[in-house]
Amino acid sequence: MVVILSISQNINCISDSAFAPTEEEGLFPNPIACGTDVHKVPYCYESVKHFNLKDVTKECCIVLVGIPEDCFAILFPMRFTYRMALTATCKLLGITKL
Repeated sequence: MVVILSISQNINCISDSAFAPTEEEGLFPNPIACGTDVHKVPYCYESVKHFNLKDVTKECCIVLVGIPEDCFAILFPMRFTYRMALTATCKLLGITKL
């Protein structure tokens, strides 16, 4: 659908930019932007990705809980499983704002 839409815009020279993604609010999340905050905390992403939850820190919890759901889905393929494990780990660390 996205390919058809982009071809349609290029062929018809549609000047309406309602479907064109903007920098801040695009149609699809930017995977590079999704990973930048997560990779600021050392070993945060790797610890959660490999279920080494004993290595997850409070700072890691705050960063991962704060990312948007679409970015979370890009970073973690089984987002519901990872979200439940992360939520339980963060609660054990004393972070209640989830």
